[in-house]
Amino acid sequence: MPFLALSRNELFAGLSLLAFVNGISERIVVAVRENGFSLAFMNTFDISIIVWGACGIGISFLLRPPKHAASPSDHVVAGLALVALFIPVAPVSWLVLSGLSVYMIRSSGPSTFEQRGAWILFALTVPMFWGRLLFAAFSDTILRGDATLVGWLVGTPRIGNAIQFADGSGFLWIAPACSSLANVSLAILCWVTLAKVKDRPSSWRDAGWILAAACAVIVVNVIRIGLLGLYREDFELIHGPVGATVTSLLILAVTVAICQFGTRHVPAHR
Repeated sequence: MPFLALSRNELFAGLSLLAFVNGISERIVVAVRENGFSLAFMNTFDISIIVWGACGIGISFLLRPPKHAASPSDHVVAGLALVALFIPVAPVSWLVLSGLSVYMIRSSGPSTFEQRGAWILFALTVPMFWGRLLFAAFSDTILRGDATLVGWLVGTPRIGNAIQFADGSGFLWIAPACSSLANVSLAILCWVTLAKVKDRPSSWRDAGWILAAACAVIVVNVIRIGLLGLYREDFELIHGPVGATVTSLLILAVTVAICQFGTRHVPAHR
């Protein structure tokens, strides 16, 4: 059987790619339906460049030599994953990718390309699934936190997850799509990807750099929402495609810059 003839590298790389494609398929369909294929493609189907890059790097690391023969336990895990991927529910695919990543991390040698690729793929599920699950559980608290920060910036009162416009003409409701949590989870993914590409040993300092990147993207997001509250007459410009594109590029630049700078400082002890 072709399935049994694959090396361990090819087997898990193929299953990981299949899980990723299944997981993003729903988002691609929605993006194309709402904006048309050309615009959806230009917007990378509303999926961050960091996610696309992490997936490519993670899969390529799994395929790096040396190649290893798949063991009987590898075939069992792969068979179970393949069966689960036939379930037409996107979140199941992220659970499968998480499970495959954990299995590869535990069953491969330390600092090998396979283990580093598995770490990247596991981190990829943070913004695509685990962060969303966390938001679903604590959405009210998270949105109230965003509204509090925006209220401080604009200088107007907050009611729940809504803040008053600076001109007093109404209230700006902070929708789930505007939450800072999504960008924070991307900062985590960016850090893990760069750290594993450089084979950087882990240390407690990593948490500080990740926190710095997370705070930076929160500041950018809060400033954008604050501008909406301050300049209601420019709402469409700031909230529309132009404002969204500028904010996304700024968040991408800030996140990559902080993570790139942080990963250059290797801990003294491996």
